[in-house]
Amino acid sequence: MRWMANERKCIVSFRDDDGVQHQVEIAAESLYEPGALALQQFRRSEWSRGASFASTLRVEVCESTFYNVKVTELEAWLKRSGGAPLDVAMRQRIRRRLDR
Repeated sequence: MRWMANERKCIVSFRDDDGVQHQVEIAAESLYEPGALALQQFRRSEWSRGASFASTLRVEVCESTFYNVKVTELEAWLKRSGGAPLDVAMRQRIRRRLDR
């Protein structure tokens, strides 16, 4: 997982089956964190009731850096329990944010 030196503004987006692009701005310290928070926000939105989500989210770190994050990889990462101490701590922090 990629870490950023400090919390940065990120824009997470995807294009739905109808060609509509959805995006949200998230402040985060890692690559998967904005993806997880954005996915949660997208899924809570009224328009998402019948929407099928793309398999890839575009995560823009507002320094003109772009990453495509596969939803399956993101969700698998969130479910993991072990790993490096920094990864474990980050997943715990993200899970707490998702539970709000």
